[in-house]
Amino acid sequence: MKIKPAIAAFAVLGVAVLGYAYVRSYPPFTSQFVQTCEKAIQERLTDPSTYQRIDLEDSRRTITWDEFFAEPERAVPESTRRFMMQSARHQPVQYEAVIDYQAQDSVGAIMRERASCTLHSTRSLEAMRRLVRFG
Repeated sequence: MKIKPAIAAFAVLGVAVLGYAYVRSYPPFTSQFVQTCEKAIQERLTDPSTYQRIDLEDSRRTITWDEFFAEPERAVPESTRRFMMQSARHQPVQYEAVIDYQAQDSVGAIMRERASCTLHSTRSLEAMRRLVRFG
């Protein structure tokens, strides 16, 4: 029976790859929000191919409706606020990602930077995944 050692070797290899990815700050299942944030970072770089994530702090917390509407782009009439609050299926959520990364600048020097992305949403993460797809 050579199948059992092959399955065991495959399992050990899989665990090793996932462990390596996690240690290198590349969790195997990066959220769509973090992927979008990283794409925005890379679009601002002189040479996006040199981008390398060093560290990631990814968080999610429920916020109040006052916090949600405090953003300037959500300056809407009170009637619209009430409608949004009544039609929402969930409390608003703040997604935040703080990413430490390195990349080369225009003269080829390695620079280390920190970027922060924040999103306030009334949609669950599952609903956001269905809305945003990357190829």
